[in-house]
Amino acid sequence: MSQNAASSASTSGNGKGKARAGAALDEEVDEKVLRRRLQYKLHQRRHRAKQKQKITTLELEVQNLAAEVDTLNRQRHKLLIDNNFFASRGTTGGVPARVAMEYFRLFQYSVSPMHIDQQEQYLRAVMTSETTGPDYVGVDTVVTQWRRFCQFFAYTRYDPLSINVTTVGDLTVVVVDSIFSIRARRDGVVTLYPSLNGDLELTQKLSGSIINIQGKYRFTFDSNGIVTWFSAEWDLVNALQQALGDLADVSAVLSGANISSSTGQIQVDDAHVQETKPRVDPRHNVEFLLS
Repeated sequence: MSQNAASSASTSGNGKGKARAGAALDEEVDEKVLRRRLQYKLHQRRHRAKQKQKITTLELEVQNLAAEVDTLNRQRHKLLIDNNFFASRGTTGGVPARVAMEYFRLFQYSVSPMHIDQQEQYLRAVMTSETTGPDYVGVDTVVTQWRRFCQFFAYTRYDPLSINVTTVGDLTVVVVDSIFSIRARRDGVVTLYPSLNGDLELTQKLSGSIINIQGKYRFTFDSNGIVTWFSAEWDLVNALQQALGDLADVSAVLSGANISSSTGQIQVDDAHVQETKPRVDPRHNVEFLLS
């Protein structure tokens, strides 16, 4: 009897020991699984961080390469000018003449949203902050003027007629005669020509007409191929007379105008570039018409 009790107690003790051992083993397995999961998460986090760093590095390298390509293109352009500039600079086939005609090609139809980067790059490649004209200084002014032309005119077009090239010492002067055709936007007419505020008939006549201006464009290049002088000589008075037909109307249009009749320079400050509400002509007031 005592032997059976001892045997039973021994068996019970062994069972409890095995249960504890099994539980400990399960805990050890769970701990290993958790540790592996944590290691996996940390590995994934490090991997994603490395991938982001690689992307950032590659984007920076692409930007640096693009800047380097741009610099090399400018250097190449300068070398070509340096090597070829004096060889034929006094002819219509020389570099100065080709650079001048490129201006009329790029801006034949004003500033284009599709080509604005190329147009501005051209201006900044051939002109500098020291480039001057009769009423401006610096290439930034030329860029700004073209943006204003785009804002105030619905249509512009160059039609070059002739080109003349002369040399004076190290300077090369290219003169291009061209027709410059323009049609003002209706909402910009009063800003350019304040005297028309309230004159709906003349405003309509001007905004509906294409003005063909005889112009003479002068480019002066230095020995490095840079444009040091750029100017336009307009005959806006004659062009307006041909379009409007009446010299009195021309005088009214140009009275206090914000665009030069001799150079085409738009003289409106950026802060003033906004839609001007025209005064209502009392003759077009309903009460006046019914009275």
